[in-house]
Amino acid sequence: MPRPHFETPKAEKDYPSCLAAPRPEEKRNVRLVGHTSLNGWGDGFQIRVRGGVCYVKRTGLYGENGITILDVSDPRKPKIIRQIGESPWGRSHKVLLVDDVLVTNTEVRAGCADPAVKPGLRLWDNSDPRNPRFVKDVVTDMPGIHRPVYDPARKLMYSGGFRDGYRGRVLLIHDFKDPLNPAYVGEAWVPGQKEGAEEPTWDPVLVGPRGCDLHEGIPHGTYVSGALRKGGICMWDLADPAKPKFLWRHNPYETHGWSPASHTFIVPPGSEFGIAVSETHTVNCAHPPAFVAFYDLRNVNVPLPVSTFQPYPIDPVSMRPLDPFWCSQGSRYGSHNVWHWMKKEDLLFVTWFNAGLRILDWSNPFAPKEVGYYIPAGNKERFSPQTNEVFVDRETGLIYISDRWGLGMHILEYTG
Repeated sequence: MPRPHFETPKAEKDYPSCLAAPRPEEKRNVRLVGHTSLNGWGDGFQIRVRGGVCYVKRTGLYGENGITILDVSDPRKPKIIRQIGESPWGRSHKVLLVDDVLVTNTEVRAGCADPAVKPGLRLWDNSDPRNPRFVKDVVTDMPGIHRPVYDPARKLMYSGGFRDGYRGRVLLIHDFKDPLNPAYVGEAWVPGQKEGAEEPTWDPVLVGPRGCDLHEGIPHGTYVSGALRKGGICMWDLADPAKPKFLWRHNPYETHGWSPASHTFIVPPGSEFGIAVSETHTVNCAHPPAFVAFYDLRNVNVPLPVSTFQPYPIDPVSMRPLDPFWCSQGSRYGSHNVWHWMKKEDLLFVTWFNAGLRILDWSNPFAPKEVGYYIPAGNKERFSPQTNEVFVDRETGLIYISDRWGLGMHILEYTG
């Protein structure tokens, strides 16, 4: 089958830039241990590391999907073991490890011409970590699943995906006690998403017709915290996974014009404070840049924002950085994602696109402070980085970051 051509998303095209040459590396309290270009698959997304083996998914932004498997037992010299290409008709940019099963996602692209591409999850036998073997698809409604998150304590998978009869993505719940034979449990949604039964509970002009489009849900004990894109953040009670209860939705975008794309809302184990991370979607600060907000959730039914974090000063009128450099590089500036497996006592690692990786001490959520950062050097194709995802390997303490548009994967060590 011929490889289709997909138009590069507008936010990823070349925009006017103030840069005339690649930016140099910048860092504080961080040391570069190793780097790999991923053999041309350097547009990286999610990363997982276990037992010296690393898995990196491609973004799929340019119509190409696949997974790179590396030996990182010597992190100074990561070695590619295998690269597995996948159909460009199904965007597959997430990877999880559940026992001896590797799980990836599939979102079917519009006009899909490949009948082998199925919406939902893909399961791989990973009993040989260097050689995953595809087993089967777990099919969901079209166009599929964007971001799955595994709850190891309850052996449940929470996915931002589609369900017929609902507006936009909702929370799909699968039982993963048998990882190669998951069972669908049910779905959770925000009031107004169920078609024909409820009126929208959001501003349909500002938030859009798909409304509270779930990006991801993350476990918080028997609760699940949700990031709803333009719909803000929310909380469900999943004491009974088959009968989820919606608790609340909070949306600073509708009320105050905060950054319009919620990406992650996480309450780290051991903490009663939540971390809400929005995602910058535009280039050169066409929108005010996304940032991190901290919430007091000691009353889980009433979210209270208590502080925010921006790495560089913001003008309160324009809502852009005072230093125009960050908004003129022809790339995204603002937050994107955090390390999901952090606990209360861990540092917060958050990617900031052309401002690289930022590291925060949030032991006092009312006054988070930056303790380190790493901004990768650009190259002759991309003068600035677009640091996309971060994973911390607890076995080694090393930090892995991927780049959205081709700078590969960097392996770092925090030295602060």
